[in-house]
Amino acid sequence: MEIKTVTNTVTEYLRRQIITGELAANQRINETDLAADLKISRPPIREALRILENEHLVINSPRKGTKVTKISIEDLKDIYQAREMLECYAIDILKTKNIRILPNVIASVESTSRLSIPSQNDKEAVFNYLKAFVDFHIKLIESAGNNWVIHFYNSISSHLARYQFIYLYIPGSGRRSTEEHNQILDFIKTGNYGKAKKFLKKHISYTFEFLRKKILEAELEGTKNSLT
Repeated sequence: MEIKTVTNTVTEYLRRQIITGELAANQRINETDLAADLKISRPPIREALRILENEHLVINSPRKGTKVTKISIEDLKDIYQAREMLECYAIDILKTKNIRILPNVIASVESTSRLSIPSQNDKEAVFNYLKAFVDFHIKLIESAGNNWVIHFYNSISSHLARYQFIYLYIPGSGRRSTEEHNQILDFIKTGNYGKAKKFLKKHISYTFEFLRKKILEAELEGTKNSLT
């Protein structure tokens, strides 16, 4: 039980470090150094890294050790395709069950409307800010009541959060998200599931395009710097 608790703590610690960029893409994670820094034994760290590898946050290669996975436009495209498929299917399930009122989702949106924008220098505050907005999508998935859909979405949510962290660093994007989340809820409430899906796709596509441009800009900047 103690090892499991330590593993969970280490997993959450490393997950946050990766999502917020404290551990950068391609950065090597040394088990021995990490164990010394955290003052714990290596087995919980090894197990935590296995969990994070299943979430595609790290990758372990023979003779190369464990590294944080890359951020790329192709990976972004893949993860957003999976996201759109799962979230839109959740709305299909809501339609089949004729579920229109989603109290947990409504509560999630109401909580974000009261949030103040954190300082860009406070990564911990930005991380918590991110979680509050992402909660809308998690609660939407959970409202469908399909355990496999929930499981699949949870399996991509941490990797997805790395990209969303970039997006939510932009002042004003939170307000836009709250407005669009409310619009999706209004469509579901009135039984316009088709419009809800269409608007959700537009909502997801906007974020994807924004992130795609941000990553492309970063890649171009990196190429420019390597030539100077």
